[in-house]
Amino acid sequence: MCGPRKVRQLAGGETAIEPARAGFHKIVAEILRRAPAEDAAAIAWEITCGRTVAEKTEVVELREGVLRVRVPDETWGANLAGFVPRYLELLNTMLSKKVEKIEFLSLQKTPPKKGVA
Repeated sequence: MCGPRKVRQLAGGETAIEPARAGFHKIVAEILRRAPAEDAAAIAWEITCGRTVAEKTEVVELREGVLRVRVPDETWGANLAGFVPRYLELLNTMLSKKVEKIEFLSLQKTPPKKGVA
């Protein structure tokens, strides 16, 4: 099961089932359209990635289709990279400016792994 669903009436009396999450994103998109661009990107990021990731990351800017997000280290950036397609999909349901790419900027470099002697 994909989560709560909302049934809506179509023309002609037919019904369609729509995930409740889609309705939520529509409401958020309407609210974010009224917010300053910097705030909108940060709010959408927090909703998209979830509380745990949002607590460890920070939106730096959204410019020319690139969302730049500060992460604790390169490992965090590498781990989040696998989620980028889903993040882009969700962000673009909420933001009026299209996000084409996410760049992760690390606060510190991950120390190189020591070789086996």
